[in-house]
Amino acid sequence: MTAAELGMCSASRLFVRELAAAGGDALVREARDRLGRDYPVFDFVAARALEGDPAPPIDPEPVCGALAGIARLLVVGLEAFFLDALVEALPDVEIGLIADSGGMEPDLRRVLANYRDRVEGVSLGDIHRWAGRRSALLTFVYGADAHVVYVNATWLRVSGPDVRTSFRSLVGWDIFGRPMLVYPRWLVETARDDLSNLVGP
Repeated sequence: MTAAELGMCSASRLFVRELAAAGGDALVREARDRLGRDYPVFDFVAARALEGDPAPPIDPEPVCGALAGIARLLVVGLEAFFLDALVEALPDVEIGLIADSGGMEPDLRRVLANYRDRVEGVSLGDIHRWAGRRSALLTFVYGADAHVVYVNATWLRVSGPDVRTSFRSLVGWDIFGRPMLVYPRWLVETARDDLSNLVGP
C-alpha cells in the first residue's frame, strides 16, 4: 500500500529511515536480507544506506534544465518525494500524473490531495490532451546502463511512436544513478535511446 501511494523508492526511503532509527544498521541489514530479493528497489535503497548514504538529497534542477521552456508536463509513474521536489521547482508548469504503478494501484484521490490542485490526475485515454510542442513526458528511471533503463511498466503503454512525436521531449529522471544489485522485479526495461534526455543524480 505504501509503495502504491508513495512510489517504490520513496516508500523504501521511508522504511529504511524508520528501520535505522529503530535498530540501526543491523535492523536495516536484516530487513534487506529478508525482503531484498522480492523487493529490489528496497534492496537498493537499503544497500545504499548501509554504505553510509541513506537518502541522497533530491535535486530537481537538472530535470528542470531538461524541461526548460515547457508549459505542460505529464509524469508517468509515482515517486512522491521526487514529484514533491519537481512540483515546487516548476511553479508555472501545468503538471499531470498518470499514477498507475504497474499493478500497485494508488488511491489517486489521496495522492492528488497532497498537491492542492497543482497536479491533475490523467488517465491513459487522455494522454493526447496533454500533447503539444511545449509539452513533455517524464518518467522515473530506476538505474540504467549504456543501453537500457528500468522504468514503471506503464511507461511502455505511454511512450509508443505515436506519442513520442506528439511531445517535445521524453525525459527520464534516473533516481538511482547506478544499476540495481538484484533482478529488477516489478520494473521493465526499455531502450535508453527512446528517451530524449536521461537525467541522473
